[in-house]
Amino acid sequence: MKIALDVSCLIQQPLTGVGYYTLNQVQALIRDARDVEIQAFASSAQGPPQCLAALAQGCAGSKIVGWPTRLKTLLWTRFEWPPIEWFTGPVDIAHGAFHLLPPSRGAKRMVTVFDLSAVRHPEMHSGSSVTTHRALLRHAVSRADALVAISESCKTDLIECLGARPERVHVAYGGVSLEEFDGAGAQESPAEIARRHGIEGPYLIHLGTLEPRKNLPRLIEAYARLKAKHPECPKLVLAGHAGWMFEPVFETIQRLRLSEAVVHTGYLTRAEAVGLLRGAYACVYPSLYEGFGVPVLEAMAARVPVLTSNVSSLPEVIGDTGILVDPGSVDAIEAGLVDLLVRRDEALARTGPAYERAAQFTWSKSARALAGVYRMLMEEGES
Repeated sequence: MKIALDVSCLIQQPLTGVGYYTLNQVQALIRDARDVEIQAFASSAQGPPQCLAALAQGCAGSKIVGWPTRLKTLLWTRFEWPPIEWFTGPVDIAHGAFHLLPPSRGAKRMVTVFDLSAVRHPEMHSGSSVTTHRALLRHAVSRADALVAISESCKTDLIECLGARPERVHVAYGGVSLEEFDGAGAQESPAEIARRHGIEGPYLIHLGTLEPRKNLPRLIEAYARLKAKHPECPKLVLAGHAGWMFEPVFETIQRLRLSEAVVHTGYLTRAEAVGLLRGAYACVYPSLYEGFGVPVLEAMAARVPVLTSNVSSLPEVIGDTGILVDPGSVDAIEAGLVDLLVRRDEALARTGPAYERAAQFTWSKSARALAGVYRMLMEEGES
């Protein structure tokens, strides 16, 4: 099977959750699916990052063009031109790795959808982002031969919000590399990484970009209540760069006079993120909406207690191995934080089952699910 795969989402550096999912899934696909031949395509005015160059070595071919993203989006959604085969040669399937459906001369077409937050929660994005992603998703739903959702929750959203045909939507979960969290080969210990970032003593960690759907103001409000009742509670570490509409996070910290108790690390390298997660007292992730929720899965792999939300895809990931709370309620988040603190033995007891559950989410399984969609489309084309 010859696949033209648009991996332009790997251009953005540092990699976001979308890029991390795509890179790991495609690497597993190259390794495990012997009947799949990938022609990688990307567009960027910035030039290829190192990870894309490394990925291309495992592909049958690769092509990078110097188009700005906005230009490609306009041409591909409004004019269905130029076909991706202009750059990759003849293929059986044209696959867009992130929301944008590639045009083709005759190949079957499909796209991976990560979330519908622009549809479900437009208030969490800029106006231009909402307009762009709604247009991309509607175009994909109306034209694609198949849609790949990264969770059952995401699949449900595609069907309920955009009218996607259920038989055309397939699920390929994200994964985790368990060996990354066993500490073997780590150059620094979690304690050394923590000290370098000014973190002393035990800490709760939130890992992810500071942006509205992460629900950080409510988390900080709940944490302030916890600290008022338990002054010696662990610090709260916000690990991730400040994204869009992040100002309310720091305004809440200042208003509640928590500058000594809440640490913002900024962007972390992969090794730093893994190390801090491994050394955390608990992972706290009461997001308002997630297409999948990689930080929760990684905390499970790190054998760290988890507090997360009872909405969107997060219950699919955590199951009954963590504390689930209503993310819209500061009271509920506070109660969950109290449980982490005063019922520590119970929280730690869940980490074993959480690790076993995390082991079920592998990148090889994700790649097999994707390859299964390719094979289904090939069979349809032959019938």
